[in-house]
Amino acid sequence: MAEKTENPAAAPAEEAPRPGWLRQIREIAILLLVIFTIKACIVDQYSIPSGSMEPTLHGNENMFLGDRVLTNKLLFGPRIPFTTIRLMDWWEPQRWDIVVFKPPAGGSEHPRLIKRVVGLPGERVQLKDGKLLINGEVVPFGKTMPKDFEGYWGYAEIERASRLAPEPEARAAFTQMLQKYPPKYGCLPGDEYQVVPEGHYFMLGDNSLNSVDGRMYGWVPRDHLYGRASAVFWPIGHARDFTGFSHTWWGKLLLFGIPTLIVGFEVRQWRKERAEKLARAK
Repeated sequence: MAEKTENPAAAPAEEAPRPGWLRQIREIAILLLVIFTIKACIVDQYSIPSGSMEPTLHGNENMFLGDRVLTNKLLFGPRIPFTTIRLMDWWEPQRWDIVVFKPPAGGSEHPRLIKRVVGLPGERVQLKDGKLLINGEVVPFGKTMPKDFEGYWGYAEIERASRLAPEPEARAAFTQMLQKYPPKYGCLPGDEYQVVPEGHYFMLGDNSLNSVDGRMYGWVPRDHLYGRASAVFWPIGHARDFTGFSHTWWGKLLLFGIPTLIVGFEVRQWRKERAEKLARAK
C-alpha cells in the first residue's frame, strides 16, 4: 500500500498578517471619527471671542489666557455638522442659560458668539432703567449673574449718558456707541422690537456697556444654537461649573470614573502586549 504524501500546494494558505502600519492607520481613523462625532454632536469646547460676558467669562485672543468653555451640544438636540439643520428638538433653552450660537447674518464679525438667554419665544421684552421686563413685569436676574451686575443698558439709558455723563470722554464714547451700535431690540417701541418671534431667543451679554448683542442684531433662531455652556475648564484658576453637575454623585462618577476606566484599560492592554512580546522573544 502506497504511503500517503502531503501536498503542500493543497493545504489552505494561512492569512498573511496585516502590516503594522495599516493597523495603525485604521486605529487613527477610528479615533478621529470618534473625536469628530463627539465634537460635532455631543460636547465641544470654545474660546471666548470678546469681553462682552465679563466678568462671568474672560475673553482673550491668546488661547492660554482667555477662558475656554465646555459646551453641551446634545442638550438642545443633534444637528448636522457644519449646518444649522437640527435633526430633532430636545430640551428647551431656559432664561439665564449661557449658550454658544451662530449670530444672525451681519450681526457680528465673529462666526460664533456666547451670550446669555434673556428672552424666550413669544415673550415681550423691554430694557428699562437697567431692569429686564418680561410681558410688563420686572424679572429678577439669574443666580449665575455677576454679583455686582448693575443691569442692562437700553437706548434711553445710553442716550441719557451721552448727554449727562460728567466726563467729556465718556459722553463722546456713549455718542459713538449710539452711532455705531444703536440698541433697538428690547429698547424701541413696537412689536417688531419687543416681541420675540416663535422659535427665536433674545441674547444679551453680561458686560452690557461693552457688548454687541441682541439689542443690536435682534432675535436668534433656535437652529443657530450650538449648545449650552456647562463649565469653564481653562484656565484652571477660572474653573467653574454653571450647572451643578460636578457636585452630584453621578456627575463625579462620570467625571472621574470614565477617565479612570480608560486609563485602566490602556494600562491593561499595554501589560498584555508586553507579556506577549516577552513570550515570543523566549
